[in-house]
Amino acid sequence: MKKSFMLTLGLWLGMALLMASLHADEWYKGQLHCHSQWSDGNTLPELAIGWYKDNGYHFMSLTDHNVLQHDSNKWKEVPAARIDESKAKFGADWIETKEEGGKTLVRLKTFAELSQKLNTPGKFLLIPGHEQNVGVAGFSLHANAINITESIPFPKDFPSIAAAASSWRKASLANSAANGLEGFWMHNHPDWPYYDNPPEDLIEASEIDFYENNMSAAPRKRQSQMPDQEKYWDVVNAFRMLNGKKPIYRVTSDDTHNYLNFRDNLAIPGHGWVVVRSDKLDANSLFRAMKKGDYYCSCGVVLKDVRFDPATKTLTVEVDPAENVKYTIRFVGTKKGFDTNKVPFEIPAEENLALRKGFTYSDQIGATFLTVEGTTASYKMAPDDMYVRAIITSNKAPQYKGTNKPEKETAWTQPVGW
Repeated sequence: MKKSFMLTLGLWLGMALLMASLHADEWYKGQLHCHSQWSDGNTLPELAIGWYKDNGYHFMSLTDHNVLQHDSNKWKEVPAARIDESKAKFGADWIETKEEGGKTLVRLKTFAELSQKLNTPGKFLLIPGHEQNVGVAGFSLHANAINITESIPFPKDFPSIAAAASSWRKASLANSAANGLEGFWMHNHPDWPYYDNPPEDLIEASEIDFYENNMSAAPRKRQSQMPDQEKYWDVVNAFRMLNGKKPIYRVTSDDTHNYLNFRDNLAIPGHGWVVVRSDKLDANSLFRAMKKGDYYCSCGVVLKDVRFDPATKTLTVEVDPAENVKYTIRFVGTKKGFDTNKVPFEIPAEENLALRKGFTYSDQIGATFLTVEGTTASYKMAPDDMYVRAIITSNKAPQYKGTNKPEKETAWTQPVGW
């Protein structure tokens, strides 16, 4: 009797531990592209970080242009209103100023100082990173290198965006690995400013894991002839898989520069973010989860669960609904044997602007497999489905307007089933 009881107790405890481990992970909301006065943002770094911390984010990277916040003797002219705001929020002893040439300069706080001041274990984490910017053969290449220890210079003299991006990614991730870090590299806003990086760049550079769906208010120029954000993603995924490569994951972000202009709610943070399922709030764990695709992107819709069963090849999505809001869950993908024909077009060169080439693609790429009205839906992949992802929309407009975001709150899962 005692032996049977102990065996039953052991099985019960084992099952309890297993169930606890299966549900131990939590969702963490993060921002992986924003700026401060360390580069061309218009507010102090502590105020930029403070906005995200105060508005429910768990982690972020302050990705200023081509610089990590390491220089302890970096001074910059700052408006009196920003100085007063920083003093009010962080105390009069926090900020350091000096007068020089009739201007009031502020010493910008380093990453170490910012982390010590603003990090809260288990609740908020600042991760080091920067945006990389360069021109390649008349086109713009931007990327974010995150969880690195130093600024990564651009490898020179590459003939194409794809070759340059691949090399820069390799150098950035090598820095992380050499320092025991899980590096993260994403190709930024391919449609900016004149659709500089068409899908073919990311099809060719197939080792790139992540690209950015940028929701900043900066308008894209001459974008109408190119594939929209949804089509772009599916074109890259379909042709990559046709070539025997893996799909690419997407990151939604703010790319905030202007924290102070509230005109039309355009130039402030809070446009787009990622939500990562991780066992703990540290950079290595977060990025390992993202590399597995265990996260979703959003500009307002909150998900309770996303899961893919590889045995049945079924993707299930569950929304965490807001009151009096309706939801539509659409499963999207591309089938094997899709029409690969591309119709080319050209946008003529102008002053300081190289010739742009693009294609229109078949409607078979990024087709809708199933649409469900409601807060929970599942899709079982057909044998000829290459991959599937879900787009979840509400009937509610986003809190902040933007020229590069959907008209309704939306969330996106990553492609699965490949």
